[in-house]
Amino acid sequence: MILSCPICGNPLLKENRTLHCSNRHSFDLARSGYVNLLSGGGAHGDNDQMVKARTAFLNQGCYEFLRDQLKQELASEPVTTFADLGCGEGYYTSVIEAAEKYGFDLSRKAIDHAAKVDPSTQYAVAGIFRLPLPDQSLDAALTCFAPAAGDELDRTLKEHGRFVFVTPGPKHLYELKQVLYEHPYENPVKEPKLSLKQEKAYRIEQSFSADHDTLLNLFQMTPYAYKTGEAGIARFNELTELSITASFEIRVYRKSSSSS
Repeated sequence: MILSCPICGNPLLKENRTLHCSNRHSFDLARSGYVNLLSGGGAHGDNDQMVKARTAFLNQGCYEFLRDQLKQELASEPVTTFADLGCGEGYYTSVIEAAEKYGFDLSRKAIDHAAKVDPSTQYAVAGIFRLPLPDQSLDAALTCFAPAAGDELDRTLKEHGRFVFVTPGPKHLYELKQVLYEHPYENPVKEPKLSLKQEKAYRIEQSFSADHDTLLNLFQMTPYAYKTGEAGIARFNELTELSITASFEIRVYRKSSSSS
C-alpha cells in the first residue's frame, strides 16, 4: 500500500480494519473496504440519486466500448501502481490491470458502491487536487469526465509515467440535447493545462438506442437534470426511445524531464 496520511503525509500502514501512520493518525476502513481520507465534514460529490442513476445506466453497457478502449490503452505498457482520479462508482477502474490500484472520489456514496463491486482496488474518499499519495508513486493515472489535476499529476507520476484523460466529444449526447434544449450546442474540446507531454489524441464514437428508463437514468446522472427548463423536461417525458451518439476524446500524456 502506498497511501499517505492526509494530515501529515507519512505512509499509512494497515492493521486489521484501520490505516494509521507513525504520528498516530488513524482511519477506519468501512465495511465495504473503502477508507475516508477527506478532512472536514459535510456531503461532497455526487449524491445517492446520481450514483444510482449512473450505475443503472452504465450497467446497460452503453459506454462499454469506452471501458474496453481504456483497458486496452493502459495495458499497452506494464503498470504496477495505478490511480483513477475521480473514479465515481469504479466502472472504468475495475477493468484496469495493475498490481496496485487506487480509486479516489469526493462522493462517499460512489466510493462505497465501487468498493463493494471491485475488491481489486483500494478506494478512498479524497479530493484529486490533494491526493493521499507520495511523490513519484504512480506508473499511470486516469481521469474520466473530471478536471485534470495537473500539479498532483506532476507530483505523483513516476518519470515516464502516463496519464489518460477522457472528456466528452463535440457530439456527445447531441440527440438528447436536441430534445432538451431549443438551441442544442456541441461540447467544446479544450486542452487541459498540463506540463506533461501529449503523446496521442483520438476520438471514439458509438451510437446506442435507449428506452425511456435508460434515458431517465442518463438524464439524472448528468448536469442536464438541473439545467433543463420545463419545456425541455416535457419533451423529454414524451420520449419512449431515442438513438444517441456517445463520443469521447481520449488524450494520453507522459511525464518526462523535458515536460516537468
